[in-house]
Amino acid sequence: MEIIILGSGDTVGTPKLNCTCETCTLARAQGIPNARTRFGILIRDPEKDRNIVIDTGPDLRAQLIREGVRRIAAVLYTHHHYDHILGFSEFYRVQNFIKVFGLKETLDFVLEKMGFKIINAKRVEIKLYETVEYHNIRFQAFPVYHPSWNEEKPIQPIGYSFNINGKKLVVTGDTGVRIPEEALRVMDKPDILITDAFIDRPTHFLDHHMTINEAVELADNLQAKKTVLVHLAHLNPPHEKLQEKVDPTRERILIGYDSLKMVI
Repeated sequence: MEIIILGSGDTVGTPKLNCTCETCTLARAQGIPNARTRFGILIRDPEKDRNIVIDTGPDLRAQLIREGVRRIAAVLYTHHHYDHILGFSEFYRVQNFIKVFGLKETLDFVLEKMGFKIINAKRVEIKLYETVEYHNIRFQAFPVYHPSWNEEKPIQPIGYSFNINGKKLVVTGDTGVRIPEEALRVMDKPDILITDAFIDRPTHFLDHHMTINEAVELADNLQAKKTVLVHLAHLNPPHEKLQEKVDPTRERILIGYDSLKMVI
């Protein structure tokens, strides 16, 4: 099975519109790995030609074309902020059926309120911590900490822990450091951890995402064999500089980038 980073960027992506910082300038000139589209992960089973995506950001169409993906079998949603769902509309007139997993409030928002009823989607409501089997993959959703601003009803964001071929893949989704203890137990000792990491220094508003150092500390506490940092903002140093700063050997910590591929 292949794990592919479709998008490694944050809400605005890199380069950010109208930004001339060093990272955005390099991204415009050189593309990947400094150029980052909005978050998304692909789990690809080449033998069965079965593809699963985690979240459908606004850049989904370009991401799937870039990776040569013809069809998506299922979508797993972490939460329903716009940068994680808007690409669902790209399935319209492209394929006639798709299975969609998520918490009830997320599925209600994506499949009802967003006007995506024209897409033939089979909704599968999941509950926190329950084990779900989908063909040869088992997974659990766990709660994380990603509070929403100016909303009457808060969103409950989730991450996923997968059992794939006897190996453990954990995807945190968007989260700050205040992950519940029970969730941390579900996340423990992953073979691959793909985790939220926003910026390489603390900021006054940052509690709903992790800094680079906080994400690395989480990886250490979970005893992750390999960790990939995603949801990276343009405010970080350029890709290679950030990689050298975090782990120049690339043995334990990888700075994620669009099209990064791993086998599990």
